[in-house]
Amino acid sequence: MSYMPPPPPDDSDWSSGPPPPPGGDARSGPPAAGTTNLGTGETVRLASIGARIGARVLDAIIMIVGIIVLLVIGVASAMGLSGDDDDSTVAATLGLAVVALIVGVLYEVSMIALKGQTLGKMATSIKVVRADNGMIPGWGKSVGRWAVPALPNLIPGIGGLISLLVYVSLTFDKARRQGWHDKAASTLVIKASQ
Repeated sequence: MSYMPPPPPDDSDWSSGPPPPPGGDARSGPPAAGTTNLGTGETVRLASIGARIGARVLDAIIMIVGIIVLLVIGVASAMGLSGDDDDSTVAATLGLAVVALIVGVLYEVSMIALKGQTLGKMATSIKVVRADNGMIPGWGKSVGRWAVPALPNLIPGIGGLISLLVYVSLTFDKARRQGWHDKAASTLVIKASQ
């Protein structure tokens, strides 16, 4: 009588194929709707388009109020210092507009770089993360993400439309909901309560 080894175990999960990637099973297919995988393989829930629009509107309101306050203070100061001199008022107003722009850059860029969230994103429970590892974007990615929709505004006439198109572009990407600014910076906007 010859010796025969026992048959392999009857295990339906057994496969001679390659092992699954970290954080997921190769046979599970694409991520479920409303989710995506980070570069690490971790699955995250994407922010809804409505939450992103809500956050942008809240941030715009915050910035408009801040700019109005700065302009009122600047114009009042200029009028008080120089009487009715129109040139001083115009110069002060332009100076405050530049300050308001700087404050806007600091608001958006610094909050995304340090927290991954602006006040609008905090209110809507969403945050910006790096697509490769899910961490907060940092300074370089935050500046790039801000610059893609902001710089077209320097183009007279059509700049505002291009900027709007950058934000609308997130609706073109059904799988990851990345706008062109997200793609340029390799970021995702996800639900904050993961």
